[in-house]
Amino acid sequence: MDESLSTLSSVKCKLPKLSTVYSNENFGIATESKDLDSGRYFGTFVDNSIAFDGNLLQTPNSTATGDCQVGMGFKKGHVGMIS
Repeated sequence: MDESLSTLSSVKCKLPKLSTVYSNENFGIATESKDLDSGRYFGTFVDNSIAFDGNLLQTPNSTATGDCQVGMGFKKGHVGMIS
């Protein structure tokens, strides 16, 4: 999130450069992979791994109040991309 460009009604994000669909299809620049799944999850839920199990119908449960947070630690030198 770019706080300097965001307002109360609009959130602006910074994104890394990504390969195009054409380069992916023709040169294999970026292909989907689960190799970065470290199995190290963190957040405010009892079982944070539920958020990464591929099942969109099972909601993680929490009795904590406030913002919900969940994340995954990646391998050193790697970043994750939401897709």
